[in-house]
Amino acid sequence: MVQNKTMKLYPQYFIFFLILVVVSCTKKTTINSSRNDSVEKYLKLASIDTLPVETRKKHNHKAFSFIDLEKNDSVVRWYLCDISWSFIRLRDSINYYESSKIYFEKAEKAKDTLNLARFFRQKSSFFSEKNNQNDSAFYYVSKSEKLFLKTSNYEGLTRVYLNKAQIQIGFNDFLGAELSLKKANRYVNDKDLIYEKYEVINGLGNIYSSIGKYKLAIESHKKAYNLSRKFKRVYTNSGEHYQGTSLNNIGNCYREVKDYTTALTYFKQALRDHKSLLKDKSLKAFLLNNIGCCYLKTNRLHNLHHIFKEAAKIFDSCGIKNEGAISRIYLAEYYAKINDTSTAIKYADKAVELAKESKSGYYYLYTLSNAGTIDKKKAPQYIAEYHSLNDSLLFEERKARNQYFKIQLETDEIAQEKEKAIKQKWVQTSIIASVLLIVILLFVIYKQQSQKKEFLLIQNQQKANEEIYQLMLQQQRKEEEAKQKEKKRIALELHDNVMNKLASTRFNLFTLTQQTNSENTNNARQHIQTIKEIEDEIRNLTHELSKEHFSEDNSFASLVAQFFNQQNKMHPTKYELQIVEEINWDIISSEIKMNLYRIIQEAIHNCNKYANATQVEINIIKESKQLQLSIKDNGIGFDTNEVKQGIGLHNMQQRIDSINGTITIHSTLGTGTEIKCTVTIKN
Repeated sequence: MVQNKTMKLYPQYFIFFLILVVVSCTKKTTINSSRNDSVEKYLKLASIDTLPVETRKKHNHKAFSFIDLEKNDSVVRWYLCDISWSFIRLRDSINYYESSKIYFEKAEKAKDTLNLARFFRQKSSFFSEKNNQNDSAFYYVSKSEKLFLKTSNYEGLTRVYLNKAQIQIGFNDFLGAELSLKKANRYVNDKDLIYEKYEVINGLGNIYSSIGKYKLAIESHKKAYNLSRKFKRVYTNSGEHYQGTSLNNIGNCYREVKDYTTALTYFKQALRDHKSLLKDKSLKAFLLNNIGCCYLKTNRLHNLHHIFKEAAKIFDSCGIKNEGAISRIYLAEYYAKINDTSTAIKYADKAVELAKESKSGYYYLYTLSNAGTIDKKKAPQYIAEYHSLNDSLLFEERKARNQYFKIQLETDEIAQEKEKAIKQKWVQTSIIASVLLIVILLFVIYKQQSQKKEFLLIQNQQKANEEIYQLMLQQQRKEEEAKQKEKKRIALELHDNVMNKLASTRFNLFTLTQQTNSENTNNARQHIQTIKEIEDEIRNLTHELSKEHFSEDNSFASLVAQFFNQQNKMHPTKYELQIVEEINWDIISSEIKMNLYRIIQEAIHNCNKYANATQVEINIIKESKQLQLSIKDNGIGFDTNEVKQGIGLHNMQQRIDSINGTITIHSTLGTGTEIKCTVTIKN
């Protein structure tokens, strides 16, 4: 009873186990889904520009904490990529190093070429934008380029070339930057990457402007502006707008060539775009600085200080110290023009201070140069600092350029080694291909020679068969001639000797009949009649012996018939031969006749040896242009699927092939065997 009770509880346990498994799986799926939703949620919060930077950092770190790092699938690697980018934008170096390290390890373990390429592009951007280490940035962007070239991610490759161009500009390698942008342009044209195309054209415009090719720069920036009118999107995370940026760049080019009127037209047009300025406060400050500069150069000084002060205020709020220093220099120049020297010196000193704090060599030199012209007392100090800083910057620039060219040289050397390896591989491949081709040619030559030898062998065999057949016919003729000669001799002997003697005897007996004795007469007549009958029989026999039975037209048929007569005498098997008389054997080639004769011989030999047949039928007929041979026996037969082709069957096949005929063999156990050969002949 206890055992039965226990057995009844098993289904309940099983149902409980199933519920537990389902709940566990559902819970796991729910957890994974919840994790992904949380990552997405906090990533979006971290990308909101209006939130404080520290708050955004916390959101990004929260998103990082929700990633299931035990997994290494494409989703996890994608989240790590986005979070690492976010840490770079938020200048959170510590968390960037942590997340990027995990990102790299997972991408490398999965041998994920695309994510490795993204990782190195990220690292290049980190060194370029945040740490200003262009040599390291160039090294990593070069590694990223090589990996992206192995993928079909053209958007990522375009972004790599854009980053590379920016780094090259930092080294003043404008020619290299132009080449990188033109490489990027090739992909944006092919893949219709409109936003990236804008950055390429705008970048080319900036390069032409930097090297003084303002006409080309204006053309490029106008193309970029026309392209920017097709879409509305924030240019960078700082809020720089495409259309406003292009108008500002065009105005800058006209300002550099001292066409201040045209420059003001573009600056003011950009300033009227209120939506653009609401999205990007720094753009408004740039435009105000540029407009004020044009007014300053054309001595339109009315209320000009308000423009520069507003620009300085915006730059200060955005933390852009280098451009804030420029606003102060413009203010110093303005106050110097209206002869307010003390205020001018105050702003000049402030400009130098801001430029120094920005750690930007170009801006610091510019403010020192201009401050020296305004504050005559500090001019020697500013000039000394200017030359010292200039020498230092030149040294650092040369050092950086040397490092850059070293990296570029190493990259080129690697590329050359790769190219050399490829060439060596091609040489090896060519040598192997040449050797293989020679081997193939030798094999073809050998094969052709073998076929030629085989063909000559077949020809010689056919010729030998022809000669053998002719010899057989010749031998048969000689035998027939000997037989005919012997027959004629016997006939002549019978006719001339025996017949004469019989005739003489018959005559003597006839004489006796003239006697009157009736009994003798009757006996003699009876003997005479018998002798006459013998004479007639001998006469007929001599006629038959002297008649030629063998005809040249029927030589093949007689040859086969003679062979069958021999077989019937030698073996108990009954051989029956049927050959259609209408066949004209003279027009049939000796090769066909010889091979058919040998096939018949081989078939009869096999029948005598293996078949145990009591009767064999051979038929040779002609239908249209085909000569057909059939050999059929009532022997024990064999299984054609199991019995391998022996020498006899192989020889028959070779012979029928040599005269372009076909052969079929039908046989089953206990029912005998039938061989059919068909050959096409001339009519």
